[in-house]
Amino acid sequence: MKNKKAELEEIMRILLWVVFFIIAALIAYSIFKRVIDIIASIFIGIFLIIIFPFVAFSIKIEDTGKVFVVQERVGQGGKLFKLRKFRSMKVDDEGKWVQEDDTRHTKVGKFIRKTRIDELPQVWNLFIGDISLIGPRPDIKKLWYDLSAEIPYYQIRNIVKPGLSGWAQITQNLPPQNMEDTKIRLSYDLYYIKHRSILLDLKIALRTIKTLISRSGS
Repeated sequence: MKNKKAELEEIMRILLWVVFFIIAALIAYSIFKRVIDIIASIFIGIFLIIIFPFVAFSIKIEDTGKVFVVQERVGQGGKLFKLRKFRSMKVDDEGKWVQEDDTRHTKVGKFIRKTRIDELPQVWNLFIGDISLIGPRPDIKKLWYDLSAEIPYYQIRNIVKPGLSGWAQITQNLPPQNMEDTKIRLSYDLYYIKHRSILLDLKIALRTIKTLISRSGS
C-alpha cells in the first residue's frame, strides 16, 4: 500500500510540474508577444505618419469622402472594440463579405487594399492591446453574430487575441466570400490556436511580408 501511495504521489508531483511548465510557457509566450506588438506598433506608427498625408490626399481627391472608416469588431473573449481603417470603398461594407472584384471599391481603395495599406491605422489597436501582430482576423460585430449562429464552435477563435495577419490569411488564397470559405478559414484559425508558438508567429510574419512585397510589385 505504501509503495502504491508513494507512486501516486510521485505521479501527482510530475503532473503538477508539467502543468506548471505549460502555464509558465504560455505566460512567457504572451509577455514576449506583447513586447513585440508594442515595438512593432512604434515602427509601423512612424511609417504611418510618413505616408498618411499621401494616402489621405489620394482618398480625398478621388471622391471627397471621409479618410477613415470606424468599425466595431469582436476581439478576445467576445470583447468589442473600435477599429479604424483607411477607407477603400464608396460605402461601408456593413458586415457583408467583400468580393475581390467588388464594385464598391474605389480606384485608390483597390490599391491600398491590395497592399494592405488600408490596415495601417490599426496600429493604435495594436499598441493598446486590442489586437496582436499575429492571430485570427477580428470580425465585424454583425458578421460575427451571424457566423456564430450558423457555424458550430465558431466562437472558439475568440479565445486568443485577434491579429493583423494570421495563419488563415497566408494559407487561403482569397478572403472568405461565403459561408463555406468561412468554415475553411475557421479550420485554419483553430490550427493556429492549437499550435501557436513564437516559431509559428515568425513563420506567419515572414510569409505575410513576402506576400505584401509580391503584391506591391505586381
